[in-house]
Amino acid sequence: MSHYASSPQPTQLAEILYQKTNDQLKQLAKLCDACRGATRKDDLVRCIHCTVMKPESLRQVWRQLDDLSKKAVAAAYHNDGEFNQSAFVAQYGTLPERPKKNMWSYYSEPIPLDLFLYDGRLPADLIPLLVDLVPPPDKFQLTGLAEPPQTVEMQGYTLELQRAETEQAGLHDLLAYLRLVEQGQIQITATSNRATVGSLKKLVNDLLVGDFFSLPDKYRATDTIRPFGLDVFAQEAGLVAKARGRNQLQLTDTGREYYQTQNPEILLEAVETWTQQGQFDELSRISALKGLNSRSTRLTAPASRREAVLEALSWCPAGAWIAIDDFYRAVKIWHFDFDVETTYYSNLYVGYRDYGELYSGTYWTVTKGLYINALIWEYLGSIGAVDLLYTHPSDTAIDADLYYDDDYLSLYDGLWYFKINNLGAYLLGQAAEYVPSKPLHEPLFAISSDLRVTLIRPNDLTPNNQNLLAQVAVARGKHYHLDAQQFLTSLETGADADYLIDFLQQRHQGPLPQEVTAWLEKIRHNSQLFSRGEPAVFIKAQSTDLIDMVTNDPVLPKLCYVTGSNMLVISNRKEKAFRARLKELGYILQ
Repeated sequence: MSHYASSPQPTQLAEILYQKTNDQLKQLAKLCDACRGATRKDDLVRCIHCTVMKPESLRQVWRQLDDLSKKAVAAAYHNDGEFNQSAFVAQYGTLPERPKKNMWSYYSEPIPLDLFLYDGRLPADLIPLLVDLVPPPDKFQLTGLAEPPQTVEMQGYTLELQRAETEQAGLHDLLAYLRLVEQGQIQITATSNRATVGSLKKLVNDLLVGDFFSLPDKYRATDTIRPFGLDVFAQEAGLVAKARGRNQLQLTDTGREYYQTQNPEILLEAVETWTQQGQFDELSRISALKGLNSRSTRLTAPASRREAVLEALSWCPAGAWIAIDDFYRAVKIWHFDFDVETTYYSNLYVGYRDYGELYSGTYWTVTKGLYINALIWEYLGSIGAVDLLYTHPSDTAIDADLYYDDDYLSLYDGLWYFKINNLGAYLLGQAAEYVPSKPLHEPLFAISSDLRVTLIRPNDLTPNNQNLLAQVAVARGKHYHLDAQQFLTSLETGADADYLIDFLQQRHQGPLPQEVTAWLEKIRHNSQLFSRGEPAVFIKAQSTDLIDMVTNDPVLPKLCYVTGSNMLVISNRKEKAFRARLKELGYILQ
């Protein structure tokens, strides 16, 4: 779409024909028997219009169409009159065949299809006449592989695929991130509000299976996939927010509720918020793409692109390994293709301005294909919604003709297949409820009546589980022991008693012993016996006579109480009234 406003395009056939030159009309007239001998523009328009708009002659012209041309008319008819060339080629592999252009002529020979489609549209007044002619649309159904392939072929080489099953890791890692936020360990930069590399290094240490690629000793935040994706998702989904006056994140009410309950409905709402309201532009994650911040670049809203991709994913079969190239094709055929820029000419390039211009096929692959890869991999993969088959990006040549410094365009060049797992099926609206692929709360330990905790699945002691256990128990040799001081300290620093008790009940092998249940209830009860009152001001009187005056006054005893021989205590919210009464009595509070 251009920056400049254009005049409305004609929609009626007669208006469309009058927009054409005589030479163009004469070429079309060759397809109409009624136009023989016509040379004047009015005559040409009239005879072409009669041929197309009369049902009997329209049927004759329809019979002249080859099968692919009939499919092209049907595609436009079932798409509100618009012929989507990209979608058609994606579905059928080619456009209807045309005769080769005469080297001496500016115009190519027309084909019968040109009597139906004009500049990629069916005339509005022609559409009702096609109702009995046009066949139903050919449905395109994306299929995948039941079993994951082990290798792929690329430019004569056999590449071994890496496999990432993300459902358990994603749920674990999101909680690990929220836990670090709860503990005040996620700092953000002052410019971008993204987590600092130091904060993400803490998260890397707590990931269930690490990042998708091994990280060097020194790396930037943008060199990670899981940590960076979790940070962006949690912020854009409203699970965390910047703390007032500090370059630090804190849990929102929604984030705290999810952290304490892991309710999948809250995660679903978070995904919807991220999809529809998130402002972060994942195009910036295509490291080789330049021109994004140019003054002349006008990008579409990230949410509009995100919604299109996730809607297309919701049409994909769950549980099947889908080739990413097949998904690209489906996006076009299903009309979920999206615009990246709002300007007619692109201002984006790769590598060097003079050599990195993006042309038709390359433009789609770089700006749309890799954008899709980033959404699927960095965000849906990181939260556990899709499983992945991939290679290192340096092993995948997106386009050998592009000029750029690095070995690859983005971290996501190597995505070959993805599978929507059970969590993804729920988050994408394909399942009414989330049914975990594996039990979420298998027994992890056994607690004896003397409060000793014995691990029965040591290999399942994830960083999250270890952190929760450390909030209520201390390590003693090979075992843990429930400890009142440890438990109370955790509650004192903001932990939720019900959440910790639920953890012990869910991960215990069988019902908790009665002695343990009683001990936990005593801890819970004791933690609620003392509560912090309102902030107060302590006021010292210079003599006992003043104390007597206060206690005998009809107003002041309602605002304060006496402690000790000459000390008054006033709540902050009553201080103003206390001062006013003192002034009435001829005193002030210094």
